[in-house]
Amino acid sequence: MELIVQPFGQQTLGEYLKDLLGDNSGVYHTFQAAVAFAKISGVQHIQDELRGFVASGGSVRIVIGIDQHGTSQEALLALLDSVDDGGEIWINHDEAQFVSFHPKVYIFEGKQSAILIVGSGNLTQGGLFTNDEASGVYFLNTANPSDVETLTDIKYTLDNWCNPKNETAYLLSEPFLEGLVAEGYVLPEAALWSESATEAAASDVGTDEICAERKTRRKKLFGRLTERKRPPRRIAKRPSKISVVPKDDVPALTVQGFVMTLMQTDVGTGQKTPGTSRRSPEIFIPLTARDMYPEFWYWPDLFVEDPGRAGKFDRHGVKMRLGGDVISVNMMTWPVKSDFRLRSEALRSAGQVGDIFRIERVKPGRDYEYYVEIIPQRTSDYEAYLAFCTNKTKGKSKRVWGYYGVAKAED
Repeated sequence: MELIVQPFGQQTLGEYLKDLLGDNSGVYHTFQAAVAFAKISGVQHIQDELRGFVASGGSVRIVIGIDQHGTSQEALLALLDSVDDGGEIWINHDEAQFVSFHPKVYIFEGKQSAILIVGSGNLTQGGLFTNDEASGVYFLNTANPSDVETLTDIKYTLDNWCNPKNETAYLLSEPFLEGLVAEGYVLPEAALWSESATEAAASDVGTDEICAERKTRRKKLFGRLTERKRPPRRIAKRPSKISVVPKDDVPALTVQGFVMTLMQTDVGTGQKTPGTSRRSPEIFIPLTARDMYPEFWYWPDLFVEDPGRAGKFDRHGVKMRLGGDVISVNMMTWPVKSDFRLRSEALRSAGQVGDIFRIERVKPGRDYEYYVEIIPQRTSDYEAYLAFCTNKTKGKSKRVWGYYGVAKAED
């Protein structure tokens, strides 16, 4: 047995799977897996290897959970495309409350040997590469009766997880996926981010606690396993009085990122007459956006009043990563203006009218505080980020903006 410990070990789970799937020696003829969650961030890394494995005559069967919105529409479409007619993708879901499909098992089977991987890594970028995960790797010999018994048991379990007679397992197809999306079982990743469902997916709470309203009104596509083992019945004692938490004690909300469409005022240079000065390079953030989540901008805690202009506040030298460079940006705001500005020639030069300006706050430990990206129109990511721009500015401006990844602030 070996142990894969990531991300600081010699090899990640993602690299291990890629190596085995990409091995053209023909040692393994079957690949099977069962995971709780799948995201395009993880699936994209093994798509080519899956196609190659199937093209070389191998068979693939993967069963995936859809609880807690931990699996996205894009990931399932990518898996269907990768295995095509040489494999099967199954969905396992139980309608019972507080029940989740939660295994992480991978099997490579050949004529003389097999590899069984059991651990904590899902088919997500975090599960395969960046999260702190651990997986045990067991090498099985088909000439060894004990190993054969182990392999038989796990294959029997996989067969059961893919058994349509249970009414909790269904073979995935594009029409069935459309039904899953229509009924709210599976969402596009843009919707997952906007609901902060990725945070919810990291916990072991029941599906009803994540999206009770959607569950009550949607058409049930799955059944329940009545023979499932249940914990001993235990009724928790409830307090006789419920006290209201003071407003000041309510956990603050934090956000992952901010997105906004760029206007001529953001990317234009103003006067074009020779000899006239160019307008200052500034990205204009609506004050309503700044005030919705001021902690995202560290407003007003890290801002200092301009001694030469009463009421004007600045935060100088804010480090942001744009592309491969770390740039210095000045943040400023004052009462006579109706916006919050980011002054930087690099930011102005990077975008065009209609593009999306995306800024995300990073965790401490980097040499910059924000990651900035310009999402051009007509690119694959544009519509996904535009979906977050649910707020409009007042007046005639066509600017739209919004935040994503809203969650309770960590203690």
